[in-house]
Amino acid sequence: MYEDVIKGVPDYREFLLVDELNESSTALAEEHPEIVDLFELGFSRKGEPIKALRVGDGRLKAVLIGFPHPNEPIGSLTVEYLSRRLAEDDELRRELGFTWYFIKAADIDGARLNEGWFKGEYDNIRHMLNFYRTPGYRQVEWTFPVEYKTLRWSTPSPETRAVMNLIDSTKPDLVYSLHNSAFGGVYFYVSEPCPSLYPRLQGLAALEGLPLHLGEPEAPYMRRLDDAVFQLPPMSEIYDFYERHGTEDPANIINHGTSAMEYAKGVSGAFTIICELPYIYDEKIFDTRSTDMGRREAVLRGIELSMEVFKRVERSWRAVEGDLDSSSPFYEVVLEYLKRHERQMEAKRRWAERDPSLDRPATVSELFNNITITRYYSMRTIGQLIRLIDDSLKKCAKDGLRSERSLLMEELHRMNSDLERESRYRVIPLKKLVRVQVGTALEAMEYLRSRPSS
Repeated sequence: MYEDVIKGVPDYREFLLVDELNESSTALAEEHPEIVDLFELGFSRKGEPIKALRVGDGRLKAVLIGFPHPNEPIGSLTVEYLSRRLAEDDELRRELGFTWYFIKAADIDGARLNEGWFKGEYDNIRHMLNFYRTPGYRQVEWTFPVEYKTLRWSTPSPETRAVMNLIDSTKPDLVYSLHNSAFGGVYFYVSEPCPSLYPRLQGLAALEGLPLHLGEPEAPYMRRLDDAVFQLPPMSEIYDFYERHGTEDPANIINHGTSAMEYAKGVSGAFTIICELPYIYDEKIFDTRSTDMGRREAVLRGIELSMEVFKRVERSWRAVEGDLDSSSPFYEVVLEYLKRHERQMEAKRRWAERDPSLDRPATVSELFNNITITRYYSMRTIGQLIRLIDDSLKKCAKDGLRSERSLLMEELHRMNSDLERESRYRVIPLKKLVRVQVGTALEAMEYLRSRPSS
């Protein structure tokens, strides 16, 4: 379906900077003033306007959110392509029957802090040393208001408030939060069971020769609906997981609000979909052969690896805490990690020790996910601590900071060497990734149009 639209994705070789995205939006609105409207939704923490494009005037309404996390730029290219394609293709707009609302950069401040790795070929070390991810309590995706048991969250970030303004005013039928992963395979989240959609989503990855993610879910509370398809959990399920397996008030472990999915469902009953795509993959991620290691042992080993990095970061923090620049955006990132990560891993450990679903051999994909992919994501925390020290050195050029930075760089390179020994990963062409996200939007729209309620 809509094969020509998917094949029309340009051969992107690098990501666009925030300024380039803004300039493109302005140009599109000027070129098609009767079809495209560019308007402000709100402002970021730093006072930068957060804008949206409206394209078309169909009966159904779709909201697409780029940069729901600042380290996830694939969706900005998806929005870049789709917004222009729809503005220029009258027949496609009429056939789809949607009014489209595009946010190219929801976390606009955070996106700018990632721009150091947006250009040029992908490289692990360069990625880690230019990486930024907003702490949970400030994230666009995870600070929507919610009340459940002891969790009372009523402080959406300014960026989340901007997205709320759009959802409140449009009452969308579809919300597509354009996330991406980094290492693994392709997988999807949906807000409700939709069996007819699963093979169509899985087929999008197959058409591009990309593997499905058949390793572990992102978290134990993510419910699997089909291969590489999961149901987005409401906050109640996340909370209940920590209530069952944690050792303290779940609100203290979570420390953030709910997702765009749950908020939009409450506003308009919207169907939400997410397509998670990696920059790099290894064929082990879809290898379902059994290994000699039990799944429980593999999960516990992954937790152990994650905690080794936690202890390393904790030691570094204690060694230089007095010289760290608390005004750096990386300060609150690392501090929040130190406050929450051990508690989250303890709950996961207690789950892993008890859950009967782990009483079987781990597959190759699950073992790879628990060990190698855990190592990859842990490197990001080391990278953000190095960036914090770099910011601190600009104000306080002390030998202790320089020494700790050197040690952390050695650790980062060691972890990368371990990863490269364990994995013959491949970098995925951006065009393929954008094609899958574009196809996901089109398939979700077709699903909604075919539902009796639509």
